Amino acid sequence: MLFHMWWWLIPLMFFLAARGGRRRYYRDRGWDRGRDRGRGSEPVAELQRTVESQRDYIEQLEARLARVEEGLEFAERLLSERASAAAH
Repeated sequence: MLFHMWWWLIPLMFFLAARGGRRRYYRDRGWDRGRDRGRGSEPVAELQRTVESQRDYIEQLEARLARVEEGLEFAERLLSERASAAAH
């Protein structure tokens, strides 16, 4: 008796499942079907350049931090040697 009201659910489910798969297919391949209005892969290239520049900056900061840590350890050794020499 209720079948006449929900018979359309099964085709709708198939349609939505197929549509979601297509969307994922195009997104994974970098095709946006004209959504960026002809800009091509410029936004992606710009993001990649930004990420690379930030990676380089992070590497520079890590190198500077390593030098600061070495200097701190050296200063701690000097202070501990002076403190032990003063105590004797």
